[in-house]
Amino acid sequence: MVSVTNGQLTMTWRESAELAVRRLAAITVAGTLLGLLVGGVGGRLTMMLLAVLNPRAAGVTSDDGFTIGQFTILGTAQLLGATWQLGLLGAFAYALLRGLMLGPTWFRVMSMALGSGVVVAAVIVHTGGVDFALLQPVPLTVGFFVAIPVLYAALLTLVAERWLAAGGWPARGHVKWVLVTLLLWLPLLPLLPVLAGVWLVSEWLRRRPEPPALRPVLSWLARAVLAVVFVLAIADLVSDVQILA
Repeated sequence: MVSVTNGQLTMTWRESAELAVRRLAAITVAGTLLGLLVGGVGGRLTMMLLAVLNPRAAGVTSDDGFTIGQFTILGTAQLLGATWQLGLLGAFAYALLRGLMLGPTWFRVMSMALGSGVVVAAVIVHTGGVDFALLQPVPLTVGFFVAIPVLYAALLTLVAERWLAAGGWPARGHVKWVLVTLLLWLPLLPLLPVLAGVWLVSEWLRRRPEPPALRPVLSWLARAVLAVVFVLAIADLVSDVQILA
């Protein structure tokens, strides 16, 4: 059912909520799968390569609790569990920031990938502990940990937007099966109410007769804040690399 407000067609609250759930389902599944593939499988291959290049680090416990140079079922399961949750965090961030993307597809992918990748890498790369002190060469090690989140964010943007396009499976599937995909949030369940709260506030503001210039101003202000975070992340990453090198 569609209502008419001020001469414009407006979805009911129920219709808007269902659309939001379908969008979140697409982002959730994409984020989780890519977290497991790019972060889990890609991360495991990266660690194996770095272990081969650094035989003296074999047997050392990494900062994340993994034994460098050892491949175990338990260790792999722990890594996949961690990347599942990291994939959900990526989906959470994407769901919040998606409305701020602009420009053609290539620019959306590039800005999301580089922005997210550099910020995440700046958090991961550190000068304390053993990971980046032992695993050489530093540019290659840091490059891997920049490339993984960059690749994840780029693929998430492409896959999620493809699924969100008209005719994608979230739009065609029965709503009960779409809701089932939200069970993937169980490891980080408290984040769902946050997304719900943001959607409620956004939907309430969207339905208010507010000045048309307010929303673009707020959007550009948010983009400016993200740009500052990106610059600070680059500075932090460069500083860490200089100390480690």
